[in-house]
Amino acid sequence: MRIAQQETAISAFHGHAGKSSQQRERILQFIRARGGEWSIGEIAQATGLQKSTVSGRVNELVNDTHQLVERPRRKDRVSGVTVRPVGLPVTDQRSLF
Repeated sequence: MRIAQQETAISAFHGHAGKSSQQRERILQFIRARGGEWSIGEIAQATGLQKSTVSGRVNELVNDTHQLVERPRRKDRVSGVTVRPVGLPVTDQRSLF
């Protein structure tokens, strides 16, 4: 089904193509460099990305690429709200052999 869209919406969509992979890599580099577990708000504050952007990219990193995993719930260091942080998957050394 086609819908009538303004040229600005179409150009905005095409202008953002490819940015999501750069944003995912930026988030991964941040977590790899610091280790630990991070909430969406903490990642957003540290990287300067919008929370909505971080949320989308973290969702992709957890559910699509499996490069991040969810960790046990805890209080967010920024807002104090209980969150489900993410971190790098634990690598079992047996998988190296």
